[in-house]
Amino acid sequence: MELDSFAERVKEDVKEKLGAGWHVAVQKVDKNNGVTYTGLCVSRDGEQVSPVVYINDYYDTYKNGNATPLDAAEYVADVCRKKRHTVDVRYLLDYGNVRSKIVYKLVNTEKNREALEDLPHKAFLDLSIVFQCMVEHKGIGSASVLIHNAHAKLWGVSVEELYRAATENTPRLRGYELKSMEEMIHEIMQRQKAGGQFDGDGMTGGTGCSLPMYVLSNVQRTEGAACILYPNFLKDFAEAIGGGFYIIPSSIHEVLILPEDIADGGKECDEIREMIREVNDTQVLEEELLSYSLYHYDAQEDEVRVCA
Repeated sequence: MELDSFAERVKEDVKEKLGAGWHVAVQKVDKNNGVTYTGLCVSRDGEQVSPVVYINDYYDTYKNGNATPLDAAEYVADVCRKKRHTVDVRYLLDYGNVRSKIVYKLVNTEKNREALEDLPHKAFLDLSIVFQCMVEHKGIGSASVLIHNAHAKLWGVSVEELYRAATENTPRLRGYELKSMEEMIHEIMQRQKAGGQFDGDGMTGGTGCSLPMYVLSNVQRTEGAACILYPNFLKDFAEAIGGGFYIIPSSIHEVLILPEDIADGGKECDEIREMIREVNDTQVLEEELLSYSLYHYDAQEDEVRVCA
């Protein structure tokens, strides 16, 4: 059974389980880097917001013979019964309500070229800065709404105005965390002691890290690569370590920082670029990939460049 047929089958089972007053529809949702997820949009009479519950993982399990469409339907129905919420989205109509909640994130320009046609965005090297509106609600916690051209038109704001707002808000709302690679590895291993086995291969070269690298993300560790955009952050960090550094795009969620006095010129840069490619191709989810480029921060010029 193909995914579309599986989704339709699950939809019918969910409708039967939830009963009257509920509405269920299959919905395709475009994610980062052109990745599309399939989910069920489930709403109840009188609700303004309809959650989408993705079923791609259940479909993969079904193909492996370890789940049925009925299993997926029970999961979707259970999620919708337990996590109902009402959010008044009318506040999104007024820019005065949302300006203090606008943040930015970084995406790969080439992989999102089609999506960017419908999004206010600003170029940053070979990447693009796009904008989100943070939504807080006690029933759903923290979420975000991607800002489209229609939002900007409704609010009567330019890309530059969105960028100014996001520059003020993102450091305040999302903060940042800067840790050594050793600290990060130790933290991950501590979290996974109770269950699962830590695989330390990849950029870290195993559970020990021979290079004094740093991991930069936001406090939530979600879309934290954008921390490199924070005003004066790169300049202040360069002053703290006494020179420039390389920025390795681990994913949309974080970057690695390597002081330039550790890297051995062009040869070392070639090896780092090869490492970036290998990790992106083998360990990073397609929708979380940021870039294959290596970046360098020039402390003298206070400027980030793509390494040639």
